[in-house]
Amino acid sequence: MANVSHHLTANDFSLNQVPAELMGPGDAQLRRPFPQFSNVTWINPSIGNSTYHAGFVRAEKRFGSGFSFLAHYTLSKFLDDVESANEYGITGNYMDAYNRHLDKGRSGSDVPHRLLLTVLYEIPSFRGNRFASAALGGWKVGVLQTAQSGAPFTVITTANTTNAFPAGPLRPNILRDASLPNGDRTITRWFDTAALAAPAPFTFGNSPRSGLHGAPLVTTDATLEKTFKFTERWKFDLRGEFYNLFNHANYNIPGFTFGAADFGVVSSARPGRTVQIALRLSF
Repeated sequence: MANVSHHLTANDFSLNQVPAELMGPGDAQLRRPFPQFSNVTWINPSIGNSTYHAGFVRAEKRFGSGFSFLAHYTLSKFLDDVESANEYGITGNYMDAYNRHLDKGRSGSDVPHRLLLTVLYEIPSFRGNRFASAALGGWKVGVLQTAQSGAPFTVITTANTTNAFPAGPLRPNILRDASLPNGDRTITRWFDTAALAAPAPFTFGNSPRSGLHGAPLVTTDATLEKTFKFTERWKFDLRGEFYNLFNHANYNIPGFTFGAADFGVVSSARPGRTVQIALRLSF
């Protein structure tokens, strides 16, 4: 499947940046397109573009004999040139207003690999054993397994040294691939921080937007429920919900500000295991 979009609504866009050929020391205000104004902003401009390509594989067993499952794997690539709505990624918008090509990169919603697996099983009744059937039979067990690529993020600098009143944050220069092999990643060094360097004054950096990914997301959610019938009228429902059942550590993106103390350091994680128990008496 594929999708192409143009004229997407984007964040506010500054129109009063000093042109690249005029960047340098001195009073930059005089070199702005509208020097009589501190800023000129285009509110919610329709300048965004995106492309999405994906393929998927699906396997399914419909419910029968107390069992069903659905497995779904998607391989995709999602590119855009403006900040998109997303849950975890931080990709930013603009750097140089006169060179929007620099803003094309992985979307904040880009998930190259995503696997979903759902399983539902109903434990049958134990014939001939009333007590075993009442205690163990009739339970419904559901499992949802999710595994997907980490969210993309963009490295920016602590200070903007362009002296150009740019449209967005400055990105550093990239010296080599800053990604680390999985075995070399730690929470104190998620990517190669030495692979990035501060750009020379009055210049823009060459590192891409959304060029790095955070930790992958792996969670196992489960439900366990059963209805206990006392009479035709009275019944008791018991349900347990277990989110991130195995308490897997799902890290948030690392510090992405070049020159900051937490640069490249993972300092937080998504919620751990959560358990909910629900009881309901019906009559």
